[in-house]
Amino acid sequence: MLITTAASVVTGIVLLIAALVVETRATDADGIHWLIQYDGRTLPNAAVWTATGKPNATVENAALRIVDDSVQEQACFRAGWKADSSSEIVVEARVKVGAIKAFRGGQSVWPWRDGAPIGLLVSDGKRQDGLCLTPRGVATFTDRFYRMDTARAFHTYRLVIHGNDMSVWVDGTQRIRGVDAFWKPADSPEPFIQFGSNAKAFTGDSRWEYVKLGVRKPTSVTPPPRLKITVSEPWEITRADKVRQTRPYLYDMGKGLLLMSVAQGPDAYFEPYGVLRSTDEGRTWTPIKGLDRIEQAPLPMVRLADGSILGVSRWNRKRADGVLIGHTVRFDAKAETFTMFEHEIHLPLEAMAEKKPVVFVFDRHIFAEPDGSVMAVGYGYARAGRAGHLLRSADGGKTWCHFSTIANAGEPALARLSPAKMTVIYRQGTLLPFAQVWSRDAGKTWTEPVTLEEGSVDPDMTLMSNGVLACSYGRPASCIMFSLDQGKTWTSHRVITDKAGFNYSSIREIRPGRLLYVHDAPTMRAVYVDVERVGP
Repeated sequence: MLITTAASVVTGIVLLIAALVVETRATDADGIHWLIQYDGRTLPNAAVWTATGKPNATVENAALRIVDDSVQEQACFRAGWKADSSSEIVVEARVKVGAIKAFRGGQSVWPWRDGAPIGLLVSDGKRQDGLCLTPRGVATFTDRFYRMDTARAFHTYRLVIHGNDMSVWVDGTQRIRGVDAFWKPADSPEPFIQFGSNAKAFTGDSRWEYVKLGVRKPTSVTPPPRLKITVSEPWEITRADKVRQTRPYLYDMGKGLLLMSVAQGPDAYFEPYGVLRSTDEGRTWTPIKGLDRIEQAPLPMVRLADGSILGVSRWNRKRADGVLIGHTVRFDAKAETFTMFEHEIHLPLEAMAEKKPVVFVFDRHIFAEPDGSVMAVGYGYARAGRAGHLLRSADGGKTWCHFSTIANAGEPALARLSPAKMTVIYRQGTLLPFAQVWSRDAGKTWTEPVTLEEGSVDPDMTLMSNGVLACSYGRPASCIMFSLDQGKTWTSHRVITDKAGFNYSSIREIRPGRLLYVHDAPTMRAVYVDVERVGP
């Protein structure tokens, strides 16, 4: 018995020494100096890893299983490390995702607001961000997404952090470039790495074969910035009557006049909208009498060649003959008076789902054409699924006829780059990446979609006078990104706020180089974003 006990003690000492050795430094063939290495065949060493909350952690089949079964406690492990600002940070973990309980059947996770039921978070003491895993994909904590099956098998995930950039690699292949993705000011000056669940309200189940953090000499040179981005202090857009306003749609009418359509309901079919007016570059807004809290309020609005302003209602209703009936508004030049009349929308049968209460809505972008016609963008539910559409009116907004279809496009944002060239970025789903398509024949036909790493809802785009293409987007944060090559690449990003709301946003250039950015997180508010070219 004494011999058995002694053997057990010796075995325990050997395992402890092995665990401590695993947590110490080692350098691999790629030049990575590993500072922390955790092997999932043993429980995390308490001398290195501090448990946060009450992790239900067991070793099963050579991997650490963490079950977060509490809706009040976190379930993760955190270790400190010594950061070196001259080095590149590499974080790697091999993980298999289990079940998650969160919004939308576990698919909708807002990491900064609610925590991540399965996540890998890293801080260098100045900034922090990380990787959130769900059964349908991987995402940074803020705005980058890659869709994949994470639950069928173990996968190796690597974060490479270089300054403000954080690329994401899956099984040795780069899936997210992560320019400006390592952005959030750190909660603490103490660098750390953390894995497991830092969610209180939601639960998750995951298996971890290993987790490690290391540093190495930078493998690339950060190019000098080509844009100088300056964001002003925010201001609230309030109403004396306390009407709640969300989901802004902003339009510059020129001549110092801005109009904005806002949702004023519970995010439901036929909810009311209202139109606001500003003559001080968006600092203050006044509701337009007669176009406030009504279903027929216009959403997209555009100034016509005769100086008047045309607006089109978001909502419409299907007539017995299958024609959709909505409303067109004609404003005077100052948007002080208006008239309203019904319009007809003619879509092909295949573009209209049979059993949906709403089959089409006008959305964000509208253009006055040189020939006097008007082109507007919308989306709806076709028989084959969601689709975006271009519609054209040649009679002053009385009749809208189908012009082209953008397959699968929800909430499409359209930028006109030349008379013939257009690009559209559209929503694929909450917390999913955007897709982007192109037209080179003035919107008649569209390319196959390219999936971006940025997402998830309600993009807006505007081509600035300095040639910079700007795109705002949101959820789970409110963000903006910029392109210097007309949308082929997106090379500069900023987070306006990571506070939660609908996280819908809208942008317009109100003077050369200055954008007005309006968003609804947590309430309706705005900032100026000054965009200056500083490089070639």
